[in-house]
Amino acid sequence: MHYIFIINARSDKATIAADVERQIQESKLGLDYEIYLTRGIGDGTRFVKIYCDLHPNAKVCFVACGGTGTLNEVVSGMVGSHDKQLALLAYGSTNDFTKCFPDRDFTSLKKLLTGEPIAVDVMKVNDSYAINVINIGFDAMVASFANQFIEAGRVKNAFRKGIVKAIFTSRNNRIRVVADGERMNRRRLLLCTVSNGRYCGGEFLCAPRAELDDGWMEVCSFRPMLLLDFLRILPVYRDGKHLDTSWARKRLRYKRARHVEVISGDLVDISLDGEIFSSHTFQIDLLPKEVNLILPSLITMKKRFEPIIDKCGAIIEYLMSSPDIPKDESLQFKIRLSIEEAVENVVRYAYEGGMGWIEVGTELDPEGVMLTIVLRDAGVPFNPLDKPDPDVSLSAEERQIGGLGIFLCKQLMDRIEYKYEDGCNVLTMSKKVA
Repeated sequence: MHYIFIINARSDKATIAADVERQIQESKLGLDYEIYLTRGIGDGTRFVKIYCDLHPNAKVCFVACGGTGTLNEVVSGMVGSHDKQLALLAYGSTNDFTKCFPDRDFTSLKKLLTGEPIAVDVMKVNDSYAINVINIGFDAMVASFANQFIEAGRVKNAFRKGIVKAIFTSRNNRIRVVADGERMNRRRLLLCTVSNGRYCGGEFLCAPRAELDDGWMEVCSFRPMLLLDFLRILPVYRDGKHLDTSWARKRLRYKRARHVEVISGDLVDISLDGEIFSSHTFQIDLLPKEVNLILPSLITMKKRFEPIIDKCGAIIEYLMSSPDIPKDESLQFKIRLSIEEAVENVVRYAYEGGMGWIEVGTELDPEGVMLTIVLRDAGVPFNPLDKPDPDVSLSAEERQIGGLGIFLCKQLMDRIEYKYEDGCNVLTMSKKVA
């Protein structure tokens, strides 16, 4: 198999090529590969399409290295070449497509090389394509504004800034959507998503029932609404609960379809996997099982517990049951204490009443040397590493209350890191086990 790594050559993506080269060399597999740096918007599509036309019988895997936009360009060039394979090495902050497979590691080349192929659907939009989500109305304008912020060098929180701007300009759009012959709205709409994947904008679970290989698109259209109603429904939409919340369902229409028409008397923007296209009409069709996607190998252990109230013991035992946990009793003791402190901290303090969720997992590096334990929750943002270490030279009565648990974790583990990502607290603990 010949691997072609497609990388955005934009200046702010300069580190991606270096990291891909590092992973290739560390794999020590003598990979047959080449790296292509795109020269501008649409160049990835042009390169892939020409390569497929010139090498119709070649066994090739195109590896999109970046976010959903890079993936979209590679997919668009591959349509019609059913003997070729697609893979993704996820870089950047908005890899919405990968969230359809939370148990797969899209950051590791080694996991990619030991992955398995599946055939996934693609959406055709006029003469363009999308593999994840098509946004119409409010969401499309958010993406358009976010792209403007990014192009101006204001990358941080660009999507959220786009939301704020769109709230005041794009809540009442003269667009009509028809799904398999059925009108999804009257003359105006707030937003509409036509989805193959589930997430958009880095954190919005816009299509919670979507599947990438079921032969259907999920169409969800919201009618225009007052600002207070919009602000009320926005977090419900973000969490993917809009289809199961009665008052939200009264403000939307939902349908599974294979053909969708978008019609407007005005020139309107829609977003295909974050890329903006303009027209008066769009014809959207599903191409079933159009692309062969390589799913990376499974993350060794990963599970979500919800709600977490009274589940502290079950979460700890699940992590300790991982095959990645070493057999050495001394190491097991240190790892268990660290897990207990970290899990109890989340269960007690992350959510009021303990009714939220926690996602936990373990992974052992390919050499079997470093064990990594990850805890992710959507509770109140809190970095336990910010708390100063307690003065253990003082007596228990003299020391300030709190901080001893995370201090213990620091002493027992080799590395502890915290980050707040996609609205979640992520605590990562690593221990050398061999």
